[in-house]
Order: sequence, then C-alpha cells, then structure tokens
Amino acid sequence: MTKREKIIVGIMVLTVGYGAIELLLPRAKTGTGAPAPQTTESLSVFISKVADAAKSAASESSALIIQKAEAAWKQDPFMVIHKAPPPTESRSPKEAARAIPNLVFSGFLEIGSKRLAIINGMEYEAGDRVSPGAFSIKTILPNKVIMTSSQGEVVLPLQDSE
Repeated sequence: MTKREKIIVGIMVLTVGYGAIELLLPRAKTGTGAPAPQTTESLSVFISKVADAAKSAASESSALIIQKAEAAWKQDPFMVIHKAPPPTESRSPKEAARAIPNLVFSGFLEIGSKRLAIINGMEYEAGDRVSPGAFSIKTILPNKVIMTSSQGEVVLPLQDSE
C-alpha cells in the first residue's frame, strides 16, 4: 500500500472507532424532561418578537421592490436586439454564378496550429477535397473558407446559426 492509502485507511479506522464508542457507551443524562413553564413562556415571547421583526422587514423590502419597479427604466429589459444583417458584398455576375448552394460552412475549430472547417457536418483541413462539387480547400479562416476547383476560387462564408 502507498503512503496515501495508509493514511486514508488510518483515518477510516479512527472514524469507525469513534462511531462505535459513541454508539455503545452511554452518555450522562442532561435534563431531557419537559421544559419548565418559564422557558416555554419566554420562548413564545421570543418567537412573537422575531415574527414581528420579520413582518416589518418584509414590508420594508416589499415597499423598496415596488418603488424600484415603478421607477422609470433606463432600458426595456425585454427588448429584443436583432443583429444587423451582414453587409452585402458587391459580386460580379461570374462570382454569383459560382455560389455553392449545397455546401454549408457551419463551424471553425483551431487546435494548436491545426485548423478545421465543418462543412455539411464533416470536418475538413486545408488541402482536403470536399465531396459534392469536387472542391479542394485552400484556406480556412474563422469566418470563411476559400476553396478551389477547376472553375476557379470560391469563398464559402460562415453561416450564422440562430
């Protein structure tokens, strides 16, 4: 056994021994009878004082919460903020014809010096060939993938997921 295991076993033995002593040896009785009437009365008085104090504190905090809620808000907390649409790039008719509707660049991973693009749910590295369309990945950037084919270069932008 290692030193650590010996320490753990020793602590366990001490704990079990203490539990056995507490269970088996009788303890001295310390007045476990019914409480004296004076104690019950003083306890009732104490409980009523605590309850009154709690009520007044609750009413003060409730008043503060209502006051804050009725005050004018700086900004609507439920306002939906929509992202601005990405700027449209001016494309030539040739580039528009080379758009790839069946490929979706949905993710980017960078592990050390290795960059991976997730296209149509599959992971690709630079230099890999993408099956539909026979494209070869030239460059992987966080927001786009540049691919080449026999027809030229094609840029595949990252698709926003909502």
